[in-house]
Amino acid sequence: MPAPVPAMAATAQPVGAPTPIVLPAMPLGQALLALARQTGRNILFAAADVAGAQAPPVRAATFEQALSILARSNGLVAKRLAGGAVRLAPRRRPPASLRAAPRRQAVAPLPPPMIEDRTAIVVEASLAARAWRDGAAEDTPDALASAQIRRLPDRTIAEALGRLPGIITLATSLEGAMGRVDHAGRATGDFVAMRGLPGAYVETRIDGIEIPQSLPYSRGTQLGLMALAPDLGLQVHRVLDARLAGEAIAGTLDIDHLAPFAPRAQGLRLGLTAGADDQAWRFGQNAGTWGANAGFGWQSPDGRLALVASAALSRRHFASVEQTYQSGNLAYALTDAQGNSAPGLDPAANLLLASVNAQVTRGTAHEETAFLSLGWRASDRLTLTASAMWASRAIAQDVYQVSVQGGRAAGFFAQTATADGLLRTQSIRADAHYWFETNPERDRLGMAQAALAWDAGATKAQARVFAALGRTDRPDHIEISFWDADTTRLSGGVNVADVRGFPVLKLAPADAALVANPLAFPVHNQGERESETSQDHRLGGDWRVQASPAPGWQAEIGGLALRSWRSRETAHFLYADTLPAGTTLGNSGLVDGQIGPVLRGVYDYAIPTIADAALLRAIGRASVQPRTIDDSNANAYALHEDRLAAYAMVTRHLGGDDDAGEGDAGEGALDLSLGLRGEWSGVSGRYWLAGNDGVPADGVAYGWNHLSAHYAALLPSVTLHWRPDRQWTFDAALWTSLTRPSPYQLTGGGSATRDSQGVTEIQLSNPDLKSVRGTNADLSVAWQGPGGLHLALGGFAKHLARYLNDTGNDLNNPASVMEYRAIRLIRPENGGTATILGLEASMAVPLDLVAGVLRHLAVAADLTLLHSAVHLNNPALDRVERTQYAPASNLLLRLHYDDGRWSADAACRLTGAYIQEYGIDVPTFAGTAPLSGSALDTWVRPSRQVDLAMARHWGRQTLRLALRNALDDTAYRATIGRYSDAVPQTILGGRQLLLTWSAGF
Repeated sequence: MPAPVPAMAATAQPVGAPTPIVLPAMPLGQALLALARQTGRNILFAAADVAGAQAPPVRAATFEQALSILARSNGLVAKRLAGGAVRLAPRRRPPASLRAAPRRQAVAPLPPPMIEDRTAIVVEASLAARAWRDGAAEDTPDALASAQIRRLPDRTIAEALGRLPGIITLATSLEGAMGRVDHAGRATGDFVAMRGLPGAYVETRIDGIEIPQSLPYSRGTQLGLMALAPDLGLQVHRVLDARLAGEAIAGTLDIDHLAPFAPRAQGLRLGLTAGADDQAWRFGQNAGTWGANAGFGWQSPDGRLALVASAALSRRHFASVEQTYQSGNLAYALTDAQGNSAPGLDPAANLLLASVNAQVTRGTAHEETAFLSLGWRASDRLTLTASAMWASRAIAQDVYQVSVQGGRAAGFFAQTATADGLLRTQSIRADAHYWFETNPERDRLGMAQAALAWDAGATKAQARVFAALGRTDRPDHIEISFWDADTTRLSGGVNVADVRGFPVLKLAPADAALVANPLAFPVHNQGERESETSQDHRLGGDWRVQASPAPGWQAEIGGLALRSWRSRETAHFLYADTLPAGTTLGNSGLVDGQIGPVLRGVYDYAIPTIADAALLRAIGRASVQPRTIDDSNANAYALHEDRLAAYAMVTRHLGGDDDAGEGDAGEGALDLSLGLRGEWSGVSGRYWLAGNDGVPADGVAYGWNHLSAHYAALLPSVTLHWRPDRQWTFDAALWTSLTRPSPYQLTGGGSATRDSQGVTEIQLSNPDLKSVRGTNADLSVAWQGPGGLHLALGGFAKHLARYLNDTGNDLNNPASVMEYRAIRLIRPENGGTATILGLEASMAVPLDLVAGVLRHLAVAADLTLLHSAVHLNNPALDRVERTQYAPASNLLLRLHYDDGRWSADAACRLTGAYIQEYGIDVPTFAGTAPLSGSALDTWVRPSRQVDLAMARHWGRQTLRLALRNALDDTAYRATIGRYSDAVPQTILGGRQLLLTWSAGF
């Protein structure tokens, strides 16, 4: 630790001289020396603590006021020493149980360190690779400094979070992704799962405000909406106390903009990005990416007023190869006399795939964000802030498919007896199809707040009011298909072979020529258009008061009140005469080019492309088929949710010495916190149950239905933090939390469908659904060695009661099923239990500890191991399942070089397989028994991603070149069955090259 540098008085002025103290803006070290000379006071500080820090202009009546302004503006604390001297030191990091919750940080954050154009990620109570920290002077464990994330080609917050232990990035989510596998075709991280639980169990906040939940199916959030901008900070809380544990079981995520008084906010910051998508390049499509961002911060000369503003915009083109299959075009290849999968065979490996869809997708993503915040220090105690942000993302995506389908009806299969008494199922008929759809999406998010923070030393208080709106639209989703039962019929059925993991059709020459010429296919579906809107508007406020009634004691109370208005609407139109009957794709006037070959050596043919605008014009001239009341109102709901919460926490601090020498503060400290949180919420409103055009029948209340549900819970917590010395830190916690059902679950989806046997399936509401209740335990230990060496190990356990799983929005599990005449009623029920056990380990090793010649190199690794057991109480599934989105292992590796001028990074993520969808009620038209059971769970297979980057730094300017997915690994691959490749879905997203320039002025 460097020795303290004294700022000694050069002349002896009387302490507290009546003349005002005036200092211009200057480096902090110079400002402290100037203050010492003006006042005759001795100020001691460590040079490392003020290196690079800037002092604001100061105008004060007394030495104490001037010193307070300088210290607070740079995150320092002043302590009196014997003899009248004053020592400045970094503000002591509060114990884990007392760390400021994100809401407080959004109101009056501690100034962050001076960091170039890089985003900070903080992981609380867990495993930080400290070798990546910018500077080693601060005692801030669990900080993944900025550079670790900004040095790598992460485009979204979800992708950046995927580099942290216990978190995986998802390209799609059955909880809420519009477009399902086509959403994954964008090859962009949009969602995250944390500690074995999907996004519905993660509470996400921006600047302290819970983000509106505008996805129609879930309480999860789409983190791809906000690009990873330079001025954003991320904070992950895996261990929750009474301040945070209300609506989250997996953890909480905070996204924070720069605060007005943060030193790093001052000045002008600029950034430019250019790049290319190599998959789009291969297809001859527009492959370019570009973006720009700017930030500006200003403070008044007296340090009382501050402003920070930022804006960013980007446009990205993308393209992917997609291989999928058609739902229902499946059967068991070998069955017993009852139609069940033949005994002794893995049912997943025994599946017969009767369709092959070869697809390409292309699109563009437009993103814009803006942020503005104003701060006013009304006095030394009172600070007022107001801020507003806006984010918008518009995605235009087209999907083109040439496929062969051989399982659309019972007549497409045949069964023959084998010598051992079994039945062999074969595909005997198939049709070639051309299909086109758009998968557009528009997301908007706006948030505003006004807040005050009052600091009287031993007592602190904060309060805030806020408003927020979120909206997720799927505007003008359009489709059209070309085929018919005569012209595009193949000479036989579907017979496939595996080529590099892809199912490839084995065709006779005439059939191969037919499939390769979709321009000759006649129009079939004349076109359809669907729009969907889902939104959430919020208004609320929160407050907290913190007091230290006696030495070693701290108490805190707080509360929240929130009202949310949620709605969902859909509109679906079918068209009858878009094109004259018999019009071929080639003569339709819709084709504007072709993409191909789709995948050399696998699908060696081109796919015609259709212009969206041409199809919209065509259906605009066509006749709309008659629409029913159900068509107008299906899936609609309008609900409002009220939420009230209050908490109290008491903390006892034992040991430690706040007045110890530099570097010794907090050693031997033991902090114990007890908390209790109360949560109450109510949901009410109406939803439409489709099925009989609003007329009740057969005991089912079709049409508008009223929904009312209420939830209440008391959530205790206890946390323990012990730091026996500088090297070792121990944390333990036990807390409870909950996650309420989503409106979609409460309303049952409000839908009705008719299956191939003419049975209508109605999904009913269940307002008696209970919240999932979580009991959580966490234990971790970390060791900080010399030179940034860091080792950490943590374990956690979660037990979930009334576990509501998500099988893919159909809510078939858990559910009660009732047959009444030709109607099948499905009603979601409270689930069983889930237990998740996890181990998280981290290490960071600066290689100069091994050899001096390696002094600019460091390596880091993070490993997460998960084990889960779910009892769903569903007879169609195994007694014990796994939780969804919970890979058994996730390994993160990193090699980093930095000599001050040049830096380089190589990062690798290895994610194990995990369940995405429980395998029940897979439809089949082969006349066999329904395909069901845990053997048919849908698994996302193990994945790998390697990223490379290098940069050149000139002062506050950086030029960085990065390559995402350097080895061209598969973006997404799912199969029915954990080990079988009989029925896969695959996305190839390619590589992305990015060049960024950033500068601060």
